[in-house]
Amino acid sequence: MTKIIHDQVWPGSTLPFGDPTRALWIAERAASAVLRRAADEVPGVTAVSCRLARSDLFTGVRVSMTLAAEMNRSLPETAGLVRRSVADTCRHVLGMVVTDVDITVIEVHHASV
Repeated sequence: MTKIIHDQVWPGSTLPFGDPTRALWIAERAASAVLRRAADEVPGVTAVSCRLARSDLFTGVRVSMTLAAEMNRSLPETAGLVRRSVADTCRHVLGMVVTDVDITVIEVHHASV
């Protein structure tokens, strides 16, 4: 029972917002949810997981994401669209600089008609 409560309350690691005072932080779980939605906005993509890690002392983050994707375009093109969406959302919504977006496609589906 304690483990269940701990998993629901514990926010995980925290990451700094792009705040010059360095006084604002966000839980990785919350930032990850925002970035998974950004990936899901790319047609034919479903984000399966998303992890963030600090890449510098201030605002830089490295994003590692796993996806399921439809074959409605080449996978490199799909990965590029996801990287762009995630980086833009990270910068404009979360106020963080993305140093890397690593994409792993773990499932491929044929495009729906």
